[in-house]
Amino acid sequence: MTREQFAKKIRWPFIIWIFGFINVGAMIPQLYKIINTKSVEGLSIEMFIVYFLVQIAFSLNGYFTRDRVLMICLGLSAFISTIIISTFFIF
Repeated sequence: MTREQFAKKIRWPFIIWIFGFINVGAMIPQLYKIINTKSVEGLSIEMFIVYFLVQIAFSLNGYFTRDRVLMICLGLSAFISTIIISTFFIF
């Protein structure tokens, strides 16, 4: 069985979409906590900036290689990171 056949058998595209959206959702609790407490204490802004840049790079890679999962999911993650970074400077 080839890689492609195995991927088709286990429905890999569906699985990777699920994990892509899990990646987006993983940052929502952090954002929720920041908004509710209006506190960014203990938040490493440097980590979020680096994470944001990585998300943008992979989203662009998804655009250039026509990989919709990377483009959409990492673009959404970058959007949430942008909000988190913005709240850091607001609060």
